[in-house]
Amino acid sequence: MIRFLGLGLLSLLMACQSEAGIRADQDLAEGWQDPVTFSLPKLQSGNYDLFIHLRNDDNYPYANIYLIARIQSDSLILHSDTLEYAMAAPNGKWLGKGFAEVKESKLYWRENIELQDSLTYQIEIEHAQRAQGQVQGHKNLPGIVSVGYSLVPKSE
Repeated sequence: MIRFLGLGLLSLLMACQSEAGIRADQDLAEGWQDPVTFSLPKLQSGNYDLFIHLRNDDNYPYANIYLIARIQSDSLILHSDTLEYAMAAPNGKWLGKGFAEVKESKLYWRENIELQDSLTYQIEIEHAQRAQGQVQGHKNLPGIVSVGYSLVPKSE
């Protein structure tokens, strides 16, 4: 029994690591209220593909999501994008992968972004979701249980 639990824990840890590149996630216990900020670890200079990872459950009330995503170095914003992604198919079935009610979507953000090892980088992701006909966005967006990013080196 202990051997089985040890193997299960090892496979879970390996599943959270990327084969190449880096990944970080932040759990959101009470819905998505504030921008999520990540400080990137020291990177090798090169070109990367950048992804956003969202996990949602059945409490998410929309078929899509609007995001504002930024990558910056110190106080200089290098890229800022307003993004829209589908979260559900037209029949209402959640997109993404996962078991039970939590689904994870890996969303393409930037392709072939050049990063330098001499700089420090931060990624900031915030939702810009609002109800139809409303001017103000949600102060607390329900149903998003975690937000993350991954950087994958481009093969040369």
